[in-house]
Amino acid sequence: MSRKILVSASTAAKAATTVAALRRVGVPAERIQVVLPDAAHAANTTDAVRRLAAAAAGVVLSGGPDLDPRAYGEEPLPAGNLCILPERDALDLELLAGARAGSVPVWGICRGMQVLNVFLGGTLWQDLPSQLPRAANHDLDRPLDALAHEVRVAAPESRTGDILGRETALVNSRHHQAVRELAEPLVAVGFAPDGLVEAVELADGGWWVRAVQWHPEDLVAMPQQRALWDELVAAVEAFATGAPVAARRRAGGPEA
Repeated sequence: MSRKILVSASTAAKAATTVAALRRVGVPAERIQVVLPDAAHAANTTDAVRRLAAAAAGVVLSGGPDLDPRAYGEEPLPAGNLCILPERDALDLELLAGARAGSVPVWGICRGMQVLNVFLGGTLWQDLPSQLPRAANHDLDRPLDALAHEVRVAAPESRTGDILGRETALVNSRHHQAVRELAEPLVAVGFAPDGLVEAVELADGGWWVRAVQWHPEDLVAMPQQRALWDELVAAVEAFATGAPVAARRRAGGPEA
C-alpha cells in the first residue's frame, strides 16, 4: 500500500479545502488521509499517531483554533480571545514528532506554522490586537481569497523565497496569533509589512519542512501559490521513492 499524505484538521469539513487543493495539484483522493483529533483521542495512545506520521508520505498541518500558550510555557492572556482545542494540539504535536522521526515532509498552514514553531522551541504572540496593536490587519476573513498584504522575501536563495520572489507576493490573512520568537532550526524566508514572520523553512536539509502563515489552499488558482503546492508534491514523491527532489524534477516530476 502506498504511503499517504496526512491532513490534520479539527473537523472533516475544515479539512475539505486543503484536500481540494491537494487534489487540484494532482494528488489522487486515495493517497490523502484526513486525521482528526477525535480519532487520535479515541486511540488513547500517542504511539499510534507517531507511527502513523512516521509511515506517511507527507504531513499537512492545516489551519484551526489557537494553540494553548501553555505549550510554550505561558499562561493564556485573560483578554487574549483564545479558542483552544487541546485534542488538536496533542494531535499536531504528535504528528510532528512522528514526522521528524521518519524524516517525513511537513507543510504547515497558518496554525500549522505556529504549531511547528512551538514544536521546535519557539513562542507565539497570543493575541496580536492586544499585544501588537500597531500590527497590520491580519484578520481579513471574508472572502477567503481576499488578498490582505504583501510578503517581503527575506531569503531569495531558499525554495520558498525563490517562488515568492518571482512576482509580488500577495496573500490572504486570517489569524490573531503569530510567531514571536522563531525556533532556532527554522529560517524566516518571508515577512509581512509589519515585520511578522510569514514563511519559514527548516535549515536542516535532511528533513523537508515548509510553512506559511497565510492560507494557500484558498489561492491555488494563483500560479505563484500553486507552485508552493507543487513543491510539496515534488517533495512527497521524492520521499516516497527515495529519490532526491532535484532528481525527480529532472525526471519529469512536478515543477515548482
